[in-house]
This record gives sequence, structure tokens and C-alpha cells, in this order.
Amino acid sequence: MFNEETYEELEAEFEKYHIEEEVEEVLLDLAEALADKGILDKELNLTESYGKTQIYATGICTDEDGEVSVLIKHIKIGKKEFEINDYFL
Repeated sequence: MFNEETYEELEAEFEKYHIEEEVEEVLLDLAEALADKGILDKELNLTESYGKTQIYATGICTDEDGEVSVLIKHIKIGKKEFEINDYFL
């Protein structure tokens, strides 16, 4: 998983923008939304709204033996970008 410092920065950013969901919950939601696009092995961009705040995510979906994995490369909240580089799903 991405490091503790990034996690804490994300939590602080969520508080700042009044995002009530937990960090893990949002990252899983973003991974599922990327996977739902059904496009494999290609970098994808996604925008999801949480309350009045939009979160932009970039990731790559891969299929390994029928199991879809999603690598979330980075997310952006407001003007702040966070490197994630971790697999979800």
C-alpha cells in the first residue's frame, strides 16, 4: 500500500474538502469505476464527485486470469496531486 504519509495527507485533504468517506473507500470506488469502463492495459482518466468536490484519478486496468486489477497511479483533489501507485481490486 502507498505510504502512511500520503495516507495522512489524503485524510487532511478530505477533511479540508468535507469529504466524509474514508480514504480506502474512495480509492476502492475509483478503482471500481475505472474497472467498469472495461478498457484494459491503457491509461484511463476518471472524475468522480464526492459532495461538491471532484476527484480526478488516473489508472490502468489489467486482467490476470479473469481477475481485474486496477493500478491507481495518482489522484488529484483541488489543485493537489497525490502519487498512489498501488493496486486495488
